[in-house]
Amino acid sequence: MIVTKALDTNRNVYFALSVLPGSFEMHQIKSCPVRYWDIKHRVWLIPYSINNWRLLVNKIGNIPYSVKTDKLILDYIPGKTHNKIIKKKDIVLSKTHTELSDNHKFALLKMKEQLVIRRYQMNTQKTYIISVTEFLNYYNGRTADSLLYEDIRNYLLHKIHNDKISESTQNSIINAIKFYYEKVEKREKFYLYDLRPRKSSMLPGFLSKEDTAKLLSVTENIKHRLILQLIYSAGLRLGELTRLKVRDIHRDMGIIEIKCAKGKKDRIVSLARTIIPLLQQYLTIYNPRYYLFEGQTGGKYSDRSVQNIMHQAVQKSGVDENATVHTLRHTYATHLILDGMDIRRVQELLGHNSIKTTAIYTHITDPMKKNIISPLDNLDLTK
Repeated sequence: MIVTKALDTNRNVYFALSVLPGSFEMHQIKSCPVRYWDIKHRVWLIPYSINNWRLLVNKIGNIPYSVKTDKLILDYIPGKTHNKIIKKKDIVLSKTHTELSDNHKFALLKMKEQLVIRRYQMNTQKTYIISVTEFLNYYNGRTADSLLYEDIRNYLLHKIHNDKISESTQNSIINAIKFYYEKVEKREKFYLYDLRPRKSSMLPGFLSKEDTAKLLSVTENIKHRLILQLIYSAGLRLGELTRLKVRDIHRDMGIIEIKCAKGKKDRIVSLARTIIPLLQQYLTIYNPRYYLFEGQTGGKYSDRSVQNIMHQAVQKSGVDENATVHTLRHTYATHLILDGMDIRRVQELLGHNSIKTTAIYTHITDPMKKNIISPLDNLDLTK
């Protein structure tokens, strides 16, 4: 690792850190609460302070580093964006909106602190902050603590009618607002059932065993094939796959450790015996350093790349065109239950909190296992 100083246009000072892509040091730097990637100089920037240096040294341990005396001169201010639009699940936050008041900025700062203290996942933190920023922006003439239930209701109606938000986005906005008022403003726990969309009773999509075999066999690229086979063989969520580290795969014990999954839970799933030769071949060719699947410039593989791999495999194999990465997880669960596995064991493997969540698969498998005969088959329609 090489360390130097960098100065931005406001004469703010940063540690400029040059590390190998995909290295342990890079992962530790990315785990710092404030860090920026400078694509021009290809260095990581961390605000210059004694506390930040102590944090960095604590994270990387005794890894050797060298110091360069030359200073990098930046032609911008890291972290500042102009006319940038951030989109997350139908939620759009634009710099063209009215500048937030100091009261609202302070409210968001307190919310960010609570999200960090409670160790919410980074994606959840971003989504919640964006949602509440939009909400406060809508009521920018009022203080955050003066907003009431009717204000939340009117805002949601606005988002539904004007922005055409989806049901999942509506739920996400409600969760974010509830978090702010319950955890930051310390209001009594309140329920917004009448503001939530009706729960969908749609059954999860899945593939037959024949179509699953087609899908998993058409991909020639070793890395891509391993990705799809791992998702199906272990019932992984997309984020669980991309966060897998090399050390999470235990070939000798035949298990995979899933760390900090949905709901901040760990679990262990089986490593399919038939996938081990492909896994060994992949490790030999690609030699990943930290994450099991890494991008071209290091760091974990992007969700979008995995989705593209699945899309190409669906098109090439000719299976259900609506199949997604999550369809493979549904397919895994459906096939386990069809093969006779107890539903509570399937619940553990999927990492579900409630058996009710897993029970939805029995609505699919029960009619298939019972071989129910349609009354039409008992009619004589030849006359």
